[in-house]
Amino acid sequence: MTRTLKPLALAGLLALVQGCSCGGTPAVLPDGGACGGSGQPCCLNNVCNDMGDTCSGGVCQACGGAGQACCAGNLCGAGGVCRNNVCAVCGGAGEACCAGNACGGGGCCVNNVCVASNSTCPTLGGTCTAGSCGTCGAAGQACCNGQCTASNSVCSGGGNVCAACGDVGQPCCGNNTCTGASTACRNNVCAACGGPGQPCCPGNTCSSGCCDSGSRVCIAEGSACTTGTCGGGVCTACGGPNQAPCNGTTCSGGGCIENGKCVPNGANGAGGTTVCSNGTLVACGGAGQPCCAANTCTGVGACCANNVCLATGTTCGGGLGLCTGGSCGTCGGAGQPCCQGQGNAADFCVASGLACGNNNQCQACGGPGEPCCDGNACGSGGCCDNNTNLCVANGGACSANQGACATGSCGGGSCGGLGQPACQGDVACTAAFTVEVNGVCVACGGSGQRCCGARGGEFCSASNTCEGNSCVTCGTTGQPCCQGRFCSTGTCNGNSRRCE
Repeated sequence: MTRTLKPLALAGLLALVQGCSCGGTPAVLPDGGACGGSGQPCCLNNVCNDMGDTCSGGVCQACGGAGQACCAGNLCGAGGVCRNNVCAVCGGAGEACCAGNACGGGGCCVNNVCVASNSTCPTLGGTCTAGSCGTCGAAGQACCNGQCTASNSVCSGGGNVCAACGDVGQPCCGNNTCTGASTACRNNVCAACGGPGQPCCPGNTCSSGCCDSGSRVCIAEGSACTTGTCGGGVCTACGGPNQAPCNGTTCSGGGCIENGKCVPNGANGAGGTTVCSNGTLVACGGAGQPCCAANTCTGVGACCANNVCLATGTTCGGGLGLCTGGSCGTCGGAGQPCCQGQGNAADFCVASGLACGNNNQCQACGGPGEPCCDGNACGSGGCCDNNTNLCVANGGACSANQGACATGSCGGGSCGGLGQPACQGDVACTAAFTVEVNGVCVACGGSGQRCCGARGGEFCSASNTCEGNSCVTCGTTGQPCCQGRFCSTGTCNGNSRRCE
């Protein structure tokens, strides 16, 4: 008789893992398309709303049953085990071993396959009795040629003795599994999981609070997540680029509130005549004013140097010479070499609407087929494809078979956006002001945020520079030099790269 798994046994767990809406308002992608139902594209953060579904290849599909994809956390229904991302029936003679080497009826787990009790253990010899292959394989016995055959046992002590595994403080069992209640494998040891500050349990679950998708650690209600704030057991995205402000009042990284959303630090406000500068929308583009996004200044032949618009004939500073026709000395203008950032700062351009291209020359940026502007930015809902370093039009095809660009996210809206998994094939994070951390796209470029990737180094937005992978305030006495070479007060020490 063929045995089947029972994926519905996972229903309650999956509701927690996947944030089930359970009859609420239908979920939608950023472009307005339906998502989260069986056969539909996955919603943001790879969420599927139907219990018993998982996100696979950007589409919500049934999971947990025999022959189906494993559910989140490599979980399968009762009597199943995850092998190569597919659920297999386990525990019976000739079937895969269940989690923790478990086999039914006192059987033995030999080479990940269950052997019936009172049968000869293949390749090892001896008769299987209560999980032991004669004189080896059970806890306290010698290992059988480097493996243990009894449930909840693993070969330790330099590969010589079988030890108990799977509970708190014990070694993890095979395939990095733990079998004790509320335990998870961390650094090859089973640890308590599910409470605030503890690792998330299998299936990315917590007994209270939320499982942070970035750190995989449980955080308390009301605490900050990688992608927002924990509330009601779910990390609600807020405060990041183009998201609602947290508590209606706060944007991260020096972002600005406009029309109920957060404008990233260094991005333009509505209309393009203001720019977000450390929490405040200010006029931009005129001589002596902050540069608008994409280094844009309104004066003919003006230069954007140290985030200030300079009229032609003005000294650029930072050892770059005079601003002449949109270039600082011999760099930064259209078709010219990019100006060099010092230290780990990215190379940059100074003429309006340009960014450093793949050939290390300044080119128009942000449009389809053009280099991404600083901060991964592309215009009109496009995607910054990091595999090619070029912008993909909204609705166009991302490289490496990563699907269509949908309002800044590839995979039809399932990867590359803020809080979403990074796209595969080096396409990575495709939305403006995002960067990959532990496989998840997080906000970058603002004060206290991670540095954004850019040509020749790391990019941070206005009045910030990259130091130790984080964006910090720069440009005044005692602070790091902006872009490794500019100081608003004092001068930049070429050795320490600090303003003196």
